[in-house]
Amino acid sequence: MIDAMIKSGVYPPVLLLFGEEELLVDEAARNIYAAATADDLSGMNNDALEGEGMSLDAILMIARSFPMMGDRRVVWVRRFDKVIGAKDKKGNDLMAAYMKSPSESTFLLLTASLSSIDGLQASMQKSAATAQRKIAAQKPPIGALLKSAKWHEFPRMREAQVRTWVRARGTAIGLAIDDGAIDFLLLRCGTQLRDLALELDKLKTYVGDRTAATLDDINAIVGAGKTYNIFELQRAIGRADVSNAYTILTRMMEAERQEMLIIAMLTRYFLALFKLTDLRGSTDRADVAKRAGIPMFAVGDHMEALDRLGAARVERALMLLVKADATIKSSSSDALTVLQTALSQILEPVTAR
Repeated sequence: MIDAMIKSGVYPPVLLLFGEEELLVDEAARNIYAAATADDLSGMNNDALEGEGMSLDAILMIARSFPMMGDRRVVWVRRFDKVIGAKDKKGNDLMAAYMKSPSESTFLLLTASLSSIDGLQASMQKSAATAQRKIAAQKPPIGALLKSAKWHEFPRMREAQVRTWVRARGTAIGLAIDDGAIDFLLLRCGTQLRDLALELDKLKTYVGDRTAATLDDINAIVGAGKTYNIFELQRAIGRADVSNAYTILTRMMEAERQEMLIIAMLTRYFLALFKLTDLRGSTDRADVAKRAGIPMFAVGDHMEALDRLGAARVERALMLLVKADATIKSSSSDALTVLQTALSQILEPVTAR
């Protein structure tokens, strides 16, 4: 919808953008505003306003004013959810009144954070009646906008969608990022797009003229700011430190449910340990790192973990992680419980038969 609107150059009288992915809301609004105001070189018909503390009456007065030496006025109100005075002195809904006869020469663009209607777009697809009840429950001026204006929601992305977004964002800035690097970036930074966008910008600066980023690059720019992360979990497992591993795993899941990413990274970790079983005698650390698929700085820790855990436990861990992945995907079992059970079994001593 957004791309088509920009391409056509045809804008509705009022457009409301909202959703949990605030970065996407902001970027969409910026792109629309830039496109809609591109022909107004004077800037006299462009208004970008902060909604907090501003009265709705004042905003609508600007929207009703005619453009000067142009065909269209563009008014963008950020944080529209913070405007005051949704009703006039007689108790009439100001936005509802405006929507009955909006200015034909004004494009009113509104961006807002509206947690009470998060998931509205999905509700519309599942049950129109339920969605309409949610809309009817909204207070002025939001209710009138949802009923009469064009609106678009940017709902919270799932993990797989975030990974796709990171890859596309990297491509857009001229940077290819492999799956392992993306997994690590998400586990280290979480899935908030604004945080990820910032780290990708830093990453682009860090790699310079290179067109690809590796896990080593991301480790260098993200740093070790978080106490509970996948590397600390791997280290605890490698030390067979059951108590600490349990704590880290639990804290990670409490902070943000990323069970599939945790499984993916632990599987990658144990696959590296498995490959190292045939590389013990090599003295070429660079070759060992390349063949095991790990950074050179991690070879020592991985070798120590392999010596401590033993090849049999490493093989068992890989099977248990496959089982945990299948259980989470195919049942309603609590993901944290599944991971804790798998972790307990991974760290159990292997008894000879």
